[in-house]
Amino acid sequence: MRLLLLPFIWLGRALHWLRMGILNLLTLAILLFIIIFLAYKLLYHVTVPDDATLLIAPHGALFYSRSESWQSRVLNHLDGQKPAGVSVRQMVQAIDRASTDARIHLLELNLSDFSGGSITQLDTVARALQRFRAHGKPIYAYAPNYSQDAYLLAAQADHIYMPKLGAVLVTGFSTRGLYFKGLLDKLGITVYSLRQGKYKSAMEPITLTHMSKPAQVENAAWLKVWWNTYRQNVAKGRGLKATKISYYANHLPELLVHYQGNAAELALKQGLITHIGDAHAFRRAVAAALKQPPRRIKTVGLHAYLAATKPSTTADAKIAVVPIDGMLVTGDTPLPGIVAAQATVNQLNRVRHDASVKAVVLQVNSPGGDVNAAQAIRAAIIRLRKAHKPVVVSMGTLGTSGAYWLSTAADRIYAHPTTLTADIGVFALFPNYAGLLKKLGIHYSGVATTRNANALSPFSPMGKNVQKALQAVVDNTYADFVKLVANARHIPIKKAEHDAQGRAWSGLDAYHLGLVNALGGMPQAIQEAAKLTKLSKGKYQVQYLPQPTPSNTLPQWLNTWSLASLRDTILGESSAFPGVIPLEQIRLLLHEAHPYALMAYLPLSLQDH
Repeated sequence: MRLLLLPFIWLGRALHWLRMGILNLLTLAILLFIIIFLAYKLLYHVTVPDDATLLIAPHGALFYSRSESWQSRVLNHLDGQKPAGVSVRQMVQAIDRASTDARIHLLELNLSDFSGGSITQLDTVARALQRFRAHGKPIYAYAPNYSQDAYLLAAQADHIYMPKLGAVLVTGFSTRGLYFKGLLDKLGITVYSLRQGKYKSAMEPITLTHMSKPAQVENAAWLKVWWNTYRQNVAKGRGLKATKISYYANHLPELLVHYQGNAAELALKQGLITHIGDAHAFRRAVAAALKQPPRRIKTVGLHAYLAATKPSTTADAKIAVVPIDGMLVTGDTPLPGIVAAQATVNQLNRVRHDASVKAVVLQVNSPGGDVNAAQAIRAAIIRLRKAHKPVVVSMGTLGTSGAYWLSTAADRIYAHPTTLTADIGVFALFPNYAGLLKKLGIHYSGVATTRNANALSPFSPMGKNVQKALQAVVDNTYADFVKLVANARHIPIKKAEHDAQGRAWSGLDAYHLGLVNALGGMPQAIQEAAKLTKLSKGKYQVQYLPQPTPSNTLPQWLNTWSLASLRDTILGESSAFPGVIPLEQIRLLLHEAHPYALMAYLPLSLQDH
């Protein structure tokens, strides 16, 4: 018998050693890669040549922050992919440094692979390009086609190239989305919507078949601010009247017909571009400006330039910049597009106990979310202030609902004119599948100890008494929100109630209403933080913290990385709001919006056409 089993025993041992060998080789390979990666980062030094061009060629969309831990970078390299997108902060820093760097002769802006960003992000970069150009240095821009987002940046250039088959697609802004009530009705799914705030429209895609009148009024107001900002930036860059940009956007189809479909010639005659030429012609023009051979142009890339020009400081005092970028949820496991409250609270607590950190700037770019998550972060902000560490909020594209809730705990709130903020309102959603079950011939039955034991079941209709009770909870939370805003912003309760109503305001309108302290971006917020803590220029350093990462175990890193990669592969990205996907929003709303997770949230599906 043993002789019969002997071959199987040998096979088992062979497979065991083979498995161990493969695992050991894989471990060795990963360790070698990490060692080489770290050695490269430590030993490789970039130098900036004289008479060089700074090349900015963004791949993907603009973003404010994301995890920059070494684990994430190593896993991205193992995946064989470069991180998509470019940081707004890094792009602006590079442009501003290059504007006064005698070694940089011009800026080369290649937008061939640029997929855009929000109007607030684009406006921030456009202003940096304007400052660069004001120093007397030329900007050369190229793309095979210019999307509306890409063109806002290209418009700031002295020389704009596009091939003869290209087009400049400027069509204006809109906010449109899918409305699912008709589908849900056909499926027999009922969604109970409880809200407080006349303009609170986060639940409308599920509860209506079209945008409500209040939502139209609200959206039209901030879209007007966005479009005016876009037109003014383009007009300033091209030396045109803003009305001409509006005419182009409104009459693009007719203009194309008039020019017999020659979009490049149309853009040239309208003054939107300066040259019709392909990538080779663009390259020759840059070489001629530098007086260098086209094949040997002295070029330094964005990240290399930042590494070569990193300022040195001996200051011990720090101003910490903490990102709050994404939808607010409870828990401690952050994922792309999500702010896990406990992970952020832990990060703020570490900052509070760090003696070298004298002040904190919150980089807020969030549509809000779970009010419990918002309140947990707000409490951590208050603890920071009680520890005599001033807190300043710098809002990016979004600082609405739950994000505004937590922002009111800060000493100061800064917003861009195009920021969407406030949206002081609350809602809760309860999907009910009783009708769907009936259509499928499925029955729901059982017994309970009390009449309310089954009150919140998604498989039976919700009673009127339960709906009234839950509406009372929503009303109470909304009243707390309004009182919180009134106290924090030092405005009368009646005015706070009038300005609330679940309405999202542009940063410009919010400033005039007293809902934010000042208009400005991250530089102004950092200056204010230094002023509040009495730190003079050169006496502190700014520490940009990455988004919180999961607990430090390799399986958790791998799990988070895998989920993020799968999500990006399946869902892709939105050019206006990377990581904000309409269908994904619906899933999150239905999953998160229950009575013990009331939502203060502003979902958006923004388009350029």
